Amino acid sequence: MASVSYYQTLQVKQDATQAEIAAAYRRLARQCHPDLNPSPDAHRQMQIINEAYNVLRHPERRRRYDETLAPPLSFTPESSAVHNSSSPSSRSPHNSAWLSYQKRIGAEIVFTIGHAEVMTVLLADLQRRIPPSGRRYDITHNRWHVAVEYEDVLRTLFRNYAPVVQTAPPASQPAVRRPANARRTAEQALHHRPRADRRAWGGMALAVAAALMVYALIFSRMVLSDVTAASPAPTATPPGERTARALVAPAGEEDAGDLTFPDDCTSPQAATAPRYFQEACKTLDVQAGLATPDAPRAFALTTTRVASNIRSGPDTRFPVLTTAPPGARLQLVGYTVSRGYVWFVTNFGGWIRSDLLTEAPMHLPLIGG
Repeated sequence: MASVSYYQTLQVKQDATQAEIAAAYRRLARQCHPDLNPSPDAHRQMQIINEAYNVLRHPERRRRYDETLAPPLSFTPESSAVHNSSSPSSRSPHNSAWLSYQKRIGAEIVFTIGHAEVMTVLLADLQRRIPPSGRRYDITHNRWHVAVEYEDVLRTLFRNYAPVVQTAPPASQPAVRRPANARRTAEQALHHRPRADRRAWGGMALAVAAALMVYALIFSRMVLSDVTAASPAPTATPPGERTARALVAPAGEEDAGDLTFPDDCTSPQAATAPRYFQEACKTLDVQAGLATPDAPRAFALTTTRVASNIRSGPDTRFPVLTTAPPGARLQLVGYTVSRGYVWFVTNFGGWIRSDLLTEAPMHLPLIGG
């Protein structure tokens, strides 16, 4: 069987440029690729084209391949049938065998056989011409390892033999001693990493705690909006008795000092006390059955909550004037409705919500429609 050079396979001249070789390969691939060519021999033709291109596209492989050829060949119909009998490929019975992987690493050549016309004959010839001490086969990676002194044998067995030289890794490298400061830096990095993690977790815990505090503050303002921030309420006492308690002056009135209800109602200070304190003292007259000319239709009622806030207006948005202790008798003169609650105006000059009383005297006059 006549041998055809790689240049003739790609249909280019022996002095063709790399660009011409690449263009020829692309043109032939479009013609012979099995995906585009239905011919049963398309796969074999594509293998031959790939074999030629893999050698000629690599400058070092091409140079070694050119050394095995006669003077430059020109691709003509007449020269395609001419066989160069002086090339090693022609002298080898395996002139169509080629390698799919080849490298020269240190003192050995590593390769994988890609194709051979008769693989059994090729392997028998390789094992006959290279002694066991100069070759070994890696079955895991399907690679041969041959000593470099048998390179001529491989060149005659495989038509594309032109391995790439790769520097062999050193057999053993002495341990590199790092400077003491480098070791300290590495140790510090290992120690600082957990500390950085702890700081990150600590910051996250603080953020969660702050969010919970804000939520608790908002919740307390929404649910306990009607609870006063004044001093704690005294212990409940039976009806009729009064617990001494200081009343807080509303905004806009001067502070008359510490006034205690009901003890100071009969003191000389009562005449100069704030209006809401004087009105609260009138509750004693109502309880005793005395009529007051200012409120003939007044209604006396007892508080039930521990801290009954008396506000300056009929809504929880108004400030607290004072806090009536449990069982306090209030003088009610009218009522109104605000945001679903009934509010009663009291003798304290302020308003109290209906759910802070024992009952709702709705017969009182409606104030404010």
